[in-house]
Amino acid sequence: MHFHANGKLLISGEYLVLDGALALAVPTRFGQNLQVTEGKDGGSLHWRSTDRDGNVWLEEHIQPDDLRKSIDDADTHLIKVLKKAVKLQPGFADEIVGKQAIATLGFPDNWGLGSSSTLVSLIAQWSGADALRINKKVFGSSGYDIACAQSWMPILFRIDEEGPVWDSVHFLPPQPEHFCFVHLNQKQNSRDAIAAFRSGKNKFEKESHIISEISEALLFCDDFADFLTLLDEHEEVMQFVLQEERVQTARFQKFNGVVKSLGAWGGDFVLAGSDMPPAEMHQWFKKQGYETVLPYTDMVLMEKPEGK
Repeated sequence: MHFHANGKLLISGEYLVLDGALALAVPTRFGQNLQVTEGKDGGSLHWRSTDRDGNVWLEEHIQPDDLRKSIDDADTHLIKVLKKAVKLQPGFADEIVGKQAIATLGFPDNWGLGSSSTLVSLIAQWSGADALRINKKVFGSSGYDIACAQSWMPILFRIDEEGPVWDSVHFLPPQPEHFCFVHLNQKQNSRDAIAAFRSGKNKFEKESHIISEISEALLFCDDFADFLTLLDEHEEVMQFVLQEERVQTARFQKFNGVVKSLGAWGGDFVLAGSDMPPAEMHQWFKKQGYETVLPYTDMVLMEKPEGK
């Protein structure tokens, strides 16, 4: 059996999506695969997690009976996800007996494209359990990352009274060759960022409404300059909400364009747009010490690839 889950990037709506703001998110061409075969370990599940070069960074032999126990704080994320899947689908504990599962991450772990959300999606696909319910119990994120993991197109996402809802949309920035994703050379823990945001007492209803309007406007914007203005306005709103310095001010003051944080502020990827020639823009960031610069269309998944 073979399963695949896509990575994710949140173009708009970070943090405030938790308060019901409309968010625009994209699945990425980089994801995680899971190959399940018959193993040689009798009654246990032999799990291996590898990077894209095949190097093993996690290996466990898991007894099915252990997965029928309650989730414990000492459990690894993998065990927590498996336990929740078993609770939702009790027969899954018997299905994993004697199996070997190899999960292969298709991107560096510090890229922040969703090593956790893709894991949840893969185990949900294998077990038949609800990925959003697993995610809510184990990670507590908004769920947009789970939606991206199982979508082949960009999505509009929001949380309403009944929970997460989303629609697939056709989205491509105007002049996409003039946009790129730049990795900030550091990993941001989104769970910590979410917890810090939720610990605040303020309710940003006005700001959530503005961000929702920006998300929708980005979807339908076909003018390059207007698109950059929307990204800039989004950063201004979130700077007020988070009371943090925006990334362009902190790192890229001399950049001739707009740089927008994606997801948790402070790490992972940013989206940059400029009317300078694409090669020149990419080289500008590399001269600043940011080696990982990806053209927009090299990162974002627009449709289901052949063979998937």
